[in-house]
Amino acid sequence: MNILEKIVESKKLEIAALYRQYDAGELARQASGLRLAAPGVPPAFYTRLADARAAEVPFFISEFKRKSPSEGWIAREASLPDQVQAYAAAGARAISVLTDEPFFGGTYEDLRSAAAALDALPGPRPLLLQKDFVLDPIQIYLARLHGADLILLIAAILEPAQLNFLKKTAESLGMGVLVEVHDAEELDKVGQLDFPVLGINNRDLKTFRTALNRANVLARSQSRERFIIAESGVRDYLDFQVLRGADGFLIGTGLMRAGGQFSSFNTHFRSTGKNLFKACGIRTSETIEALSSGSLTDTERPDFIGINFSPESKRRIDRVAFEALKQAKTANLVAVFYKNPESEIRTIIEEYPFRAVQLYAGDVKPKFVRSLKQRVILAVRVGSEADWADTFARYVEPYAADVDFFILDGAIPGSGQRIGAGIPADFPWPFLLAGGLHEGNLDAIAACKNCLGVDIASGIETGGQVDLSRISRIAGLLAGRLQV
Repeated sequence: MNILEKIVESKKLEIAALYRQYDAGELARQASGLRLAAPGVPPAFYTRLADARAAEVPFFISEFKRKSPSEGWIAREASLPDQVQAYAAAGARAISVLTDEPFFGGTYEDLRSAAAALDALPGPRPLLLQKDFVLDPIQIYLARLHGADLILLIAAILEPAQLNFLKKTAESLGMGVLVEVHDAEELDKVGQLDFPVLGINNRDLKTFRTALNRANVLARSQSRERFIIAESGVRDYLDFQVLRGADGFLIGTGLMRAGGQFSSFNTHFRSTGKNLFKACGIRTSETIEALSSGSLTDTERPDFIGINFSPESKRRIDRVAFEALKQAKTANLVAVFYKNPESEIRTIIEEYPFRAVQLYAGDVKPKFVRSLKQRVILAVRVGSEADWADTFARYVEPYAADVDFFILDGAIPGSGQRIGAGIPADFPWPFLLAGGLHEGNLDAIAACKNCLGVDIASGIETGGQVDLSRISRIAGLLAGRLQV
């Protein structure tokens, strides 16, 4: 069984135990007595989402979880009251609490504790989401009795009729419902149901692999009337740049690892309008150190540092430098592969724990991309304008839901040649522009609304060597600190 199947089997045993422990009819009666809204009045979850959209501010759902099947123990000794109050102080509009014990270390008492901690705060408190694998109404009754304002329903484990019944059960108690999908098949399964909030989980619950662009792909088919919550994989401002069109974000692991040391969600996690910068072809540990923790300021550093392993590149890192690289432990390193066999790619990423890899569409198959645990930046070689439709059909669409974002590069990567075709201004997915860019032509990124920034190799070099002063100037231009 995959992880999700194991969780569901465990949950069925738990539900059977709940029916032995409680009188379900009595629980339903008690929960009805705690109805959150009068009949006909929309649950607070829906109205607050509408208010946030009208104000053009994101709806942040912050999550308390001690562990997960993919991460193991994240924050075993974390104080739940302290954490949820820190979330509230940082501007969370809702707080998610796991109530699954075997796989996530949560309990219904955690839900009650969170409700008590939030009730102790002055003013309107954030809403409380019960995060669990809900299969039966008895779980909803218990969630309401322990203080939950809304629940999660996961399409992957429910048939449409079940999901609709459980949704109506929750709403009859005045609770809101977040309906979660992960892929197009699940979206089709529930697409005809009437639900106002769609959660798109970037993490595959069967394999626990994460791909940020999945939320963009699935959200694109939804009407504006439905609210979109992007779930999983959001760690910092880089990820917020990728997730476009979402009304809100559910963030868990990154916040738990921060241990309460974070500022306002709006300022710390969202950096609106920042152009991203990937400096590629970095070949020495000294340069990596200078770019990550040396004398450069935050606005002078690139967001990503590309380490090239291509057998066809003059910027390929050598073995001595690679061994030194293993000691760097720099989070924003990206392993760049072009014309590398899949077996070699696996060997290299097993030797060094890169958090992200850059691959070229066509060099690897979509199945290979889906097998990787790392973040995947997919580069696409763009030739003549006449070939663009074929390029998009073959090298963009088949990969789109399984990558984090794209790079659009020239026909010969690393050559310094500009892209030959006019990239459609409405290219649908977030991307970095590459190919022949330097500090004198950065305005090229303004032509496409989904362009996140730039990927530059030759344009950061002087005499064939990486030039820190060029990197600093480009970073400053992209940050708006200097004039283009």
